[in-house]
Amino acid sequence: MKYIIAAIRTLIFFVFTLIMVIAENISYYVLSIFGKQFSVRINHKLTMVIGWMLRFVLGIRVKIHNKEKLPKDRGFLVVSNHMGYVELAALLKAAPIAFVAKEAVGKWPVLGAVAKASGSVFVNRDKGGMSETYINKTAEVLKNRINVWFSPEKTTTDGTWLRPFSSALFVAANKVKCPVVPAVYVIKSINGKPIKKEQRCQVSWALTDEGKNTPFFKHFTHFMSFGRVDLEMYIMDPIIPDYDDTNIEERRKFSNNLRELMANELEKHEPAFDRNRKYLNSEEEKKLKDKKFIYN
Repeated sequence: MKYIIAAIRTLIFFVFTLIMVIAENISYYVLSIFGKQFSVRINHKLTMVIGWMLRFVLGIRVKIHNKEKLPKDRGFLVVSNHMGYVELAALLKAAPIAFVAKEAVGKWPVLGAVAKASGSVFVNRDKGGMSETYINKTAEVLKNRINVWFSPEKTTTDGTWLRPFSSALFVAANKVKCPVVPAVYVIKSINGKPIKKEQRCQVSWALTDEGKNTPFFKHFTHFMSFGRVDLEMYIMDPIIPDYDDTNIEERRKFSNNLRELMANELEKHEPAFDRNRKYLNSEEEKKLKDKKFIYN
């Protein structure tokens, strides 16, 4: 029975998504007659409506702590721990948000157009020598009073640990002197019951401890079999960066300090949090340490 319900909810999700996507694209092209930046700013605000739809259909409920700390008069850069799509739907309850996402997302039919219309920036992490381009694109979006989210971890976890942070996109906030707002998410319960260890990767679209990956559609349809997922979001004090961004060590120091602050916050609210863990396993640690990072 639960999988029949999941199938119905999945169908509703795609119908709602299609309606919202069509509406946002029409809005974007109509408003473009007043200028592209104006159109993006308006469509950016509509992302909160999309967020409401996503939370409703996905069964996500989020309690936001310290929402008053969000800047109100300018664009800001939000960074958080990254578990998949649940925290992104939750984030849209707090404020309109554009995303720094993989380049492939921008090429998705329909949804990619919506992401572009709301100011999102797309990056190719497999292509070297592009960091400066992405930094400048993100800085331009922030100057247009668009709020932007990105994951300094670059990929997902099950919510009980933080990967090492990359530092490059913090430079965008440093260039325009806009606030960086750290936030952390904690998965509290599924269907009113505390989340179990084996359920974490059923909520988070992340690799298991054994390194196994669940294809997106399989993960999504299983997620839809849950009636309700409760999260809590803790917004921390905004920080306006001020450092020499030509000095890689200063960039890394800012990034590492921010990671420590977020680890401290997660330690307060997530009983299963392991602040000493940085990698999925020793094999991944060796692979990543040997790899030349694009976003260092």
